[in-house]
Amino acid sequence: DIQIRLTEVLAETRLDESVLRRYPHELSGGQQQRVTLAMAFLCRPLLIVLDEPTTGLDVTIQRHVLDSVRDLCMAYGVAAVFVSHDLAVVDTLATKVAVMYGGRMVEYGATASVLGNPFHPYTRGLLAAVPTSTRAEILRGIPGSPPRPGRRPAGCVFSPRCSYSIDRCVTAVPEPRVVDSRLVRCHRADEIGPREHDRKSVVLVNSAADDFSATAVLSVRELDAYYGSTRVLDSVSLELSAETCLAVVGESGSGKTTLARCIAGLHSNWSGEVKLDSATLAPNARKRPKDALRRVQYVFQNPYTSLNPRKTVGQILSQPLKQFFDLSFLEHSERVFGALKSVSLGPDFASRFPDQLSGGERQRVAIARALVVEPDILICDEVTSALDVSVQAIIIELLRTLQNERRLTMIFITHNLALVRSIAQDVLVLKDGKIMESGAVEDILERPKSGYTVQLMSDVPELREEYRNTEV
Repeated sequence: DIQIRLTEVLAETRLDESVLRRYPHELSGGQQQRVTLAMAFLCRPLLIVLDEPTTGLDVTIQRHVLDSVRDLCMAYGVAAVFVSHDLAVVDTLATKVAVMYGGRMVEYGATASVLGNPFHPYTRGLLAAVPTSTRAEILRGIPGSPPRPGRRPAGCVFSPRCSYSIDRCVTAVPEPRVVDSRLVRCHRADEIGPREHDRKSVVLVNSAADDFSATAVLSVRELDAYYGSTRVLDSVSLELSAETCLAVVGESGSGKTTLARCIAGLHSNWSGEVKLDSATLAPNARKRPKDALRRVQYVFQNPYTSLNPRKTVGQILSQPLKQFFDLSFLEHSERVFGALKSVSLGPDFASRFPDQLSGGERQRVAIARALVVEPDILICDEVTSALDVSVQAIIIELLRTLQNERRLTMIFITHNLALVRSIAQDVLVLKDGKIMESGAVEDILERPKSGYTVQLMSDVPELREEYRNTEV
């Protein structure tokens, strides 16, 4: 009977029958993902392909989804292909792993073998870029960008970015061969050999506030925000000192983005007080002074939807300049090229369209658009959620560098608690629109007082420490 089977598979994905009467937009992200899992397992398949099923989900929902995948695969005896850029999740779920680069499989073998002792330089680079919630450190991304389809190099596709590259790598495509029980596509896999566990030195990020001004540049008092008659923020208060970074964390639907949009004036249905220095800001951005709009800039979550596809990068960066300044052509051009340079993009990017850029390049353009008007406060809303670990590391280090160089104050919204130590000095934990706790990063992550924070920390997938000690 169809109804019996529906009830059965919903129970297996930890959903009740009420979801059958609801539309997708009425479900949370985790519920939507579990519904798709139920659909996939409904007809008892032999193989299931999961394409980034946890991207964009908070750590708690991600844990529930991964548990559902694991339980269903075991219960049905189903083989699964799990596509992901989250190596910590791969470590907890997969028995074998295949590392892809430039359309080719560069390393394949048992998960413990590939992640514990990688032979390909690209695999090593990915492992070196994985953040951890247990300590603050400099994140190391892989320099350069992956080749675009149709423009792949003649030899090894990774050679332009590889520190081990030799002349043979540039001219000859390496064939896959067995090295230490796994397939590796690298000319020098035997020479590179097993890594040395003690070669990587951890560089701690200075998370102390000694170098920062104690002046509060932004203050929020008793902020209540609504969608219609539904309250989504409840008496939220915070103070943000100049030149510091505040991380805002919590589950999906906790109010993180709503808080950021209220501060930026993009959501106007709220009461309370938001002050920039000593000036009280109007709820609606259109009623705020032009200089207040310039001083608070927003970088949106998805680099694939935040840029106008019909405008070049130069035109995208020019738009806020025309809004806030009256500049000569020469000054205007210098600002555009200077903003591109600040995010490590060359002047030739000004003539490109967004569809000609990689995800990391698009996100850098989005950051450059915010920086071109020289703001005091930069709000980053889940800016790394759609990026792989290497590009994520590059974006995080770029933001840290820009914060120091431009003396920026930052609000960094994320559900990736492993990133918090590498970017922020303070953290605010939200749940159902209420502040659970707030304070210095070390205090909150190491000595949480709220049971909710303890649960969040326990749900964070962590790459095993022995896998992280990788020298690129």
